[in-house]
Formats: sequence, C-alpha cells, structure tokens
Amino acid sequence: MRTARFFVPEEWIAKSAKAFCIPAGALHKQIIAVLRLKVGDPISLMVGDGEELDGQISEITKSAVMGVIAGSKISKPITPSITVCAAMTKRDTFEWTLQKCTELGVVKFIPLLTDRVIKRPKDTPKRWHDIVREAAEQSGRTTLPNITEPLSLKEALTYTEKCSRIFFHETGGVGLPKLHKTSCVALFIGPEGGFSDPELALARAAKAHIVTLGEFVLRAETAAIVGTTLLRFA
Repeated sequence: MRTARFFVPEEWIAKSAKAFCIPAGALHKQIIAVLRLKVGDPISLMVGDGEELDGQISEITKSAVMGVIAGSKISKPITPSITVCAAMTKRDTFEWTLQKCTELGVVKFIPLLTDRVIKRPKDTPKRWHDIVREAAEQSGRTTLPNITEPLSLKEALTYTEKCSRIFFHETGGVGLPKLHKTSCVALFIGPEGGFSDPELALARAAKAHIVTLGEFVLRAETAAIVGTTLLRFA
C-alpha cells in the first residue's frame, strides 16, 4: 500500500520532539474516515519547503491524529523553473491545466486576463489551491506551486521579466528555443481564439519567443501540458 502524503501547516510539526499532531478537521477526517489509517501506519508530511518527513501514527483520538517522525529526505529543486501564464478558460479546462501541470512540475501559475477572456475573476478561488495541493501530494512533489492573483498580459510580462518568455501561437512562430536546465521560463498560453494581434505585438516588444507547436491548432490546456513536458523532459 502506498504511503499517504499530505501538505500540512508548519505548526503541526515539532521537529525537535520528532513528533506531529494533526488536529480535528478536514485532514483528520480524511485520515480516519476515508483512508482508514490506523495506529502503526506510515504517513508522509510536507510543509512545502522541499523536505518530506517520514512519520508513523502513534495515536488517534477524536481531537487529533498524533505520531512520531522517523526520518526525512530533501528533494532537489525542480528544473527548469517553469511558470505557466494561462489565459482564463472554462472552469473544467483551466482546473485541468492546474492539475496536470502541477504533476509535471510547474512552480507557479499566473491566471491571465487577455483580450478574448470572458470570465474575469478578481482573485484565486480556494478550489484552485486545493487542486494543486492534491495533485502535488499524488505526484510525489514536496513543494507546492504558487498561484498568483489574475493579471493582465502587460502585468504578467512585467512579473516575468527575469524569465525566458515563450508565447504559444498557432502561426508565425518557430520551434522551442534551446534553454539551460536551470533557466526560469514563463509559458504564455492564450484563450480560445488565441492571443490578439496587439497582444502578440506586446509580446514581441518584450522580446518574447513566439513558438508554434507543430502543424495543428492545440487547445489551451493541451498546449500548456505539451510545452511543459518538452521543457522538463526533452
């Protein structure tokens, strides 16, 4: 049976005492009622700093799940550092992008408010953070990707000015540039209908790479996954 993995607040961990305490709440309920873990079962805990703690449950009560920490391991930083700047699409496809790109190692998401975006939220729903947390737990990550507030294209270009910026567009582009594995890369994904001509002009003025992913027009979520995969594993 695979060891259950959870991201938890730092205050639930007492490293000096080599112990942990998960208070009553959603995670407590998941451990007891959903996963049906018992005293003696292993459990892995992360606070998001790259360290994974190997624990074992020692006591279960109505108010807490407690245990001991037997060891730990540190994960290497994810390279390259990829930020996905994705235009807001339909709820299910945008959430699918968050989930799959988290599994692939994206370190940051910037929801983009571009010319052709219809829904324009002012903040990031809690559900998005739950999606990336669960995807990170499932995929074996020890760090959580960050999700910024929704930004305009101009704001996102400024935010990512220290990164190599790649705009995916179905025409007029070239192949992916050769990038060093330690590079910071920002992938810009347009909405249904793609980026507008003024937006592409803005990208070119910012010296971004305009890239075409083959001969076919890809959906936004497909472009995000293909682009991330090529950068991470090519």
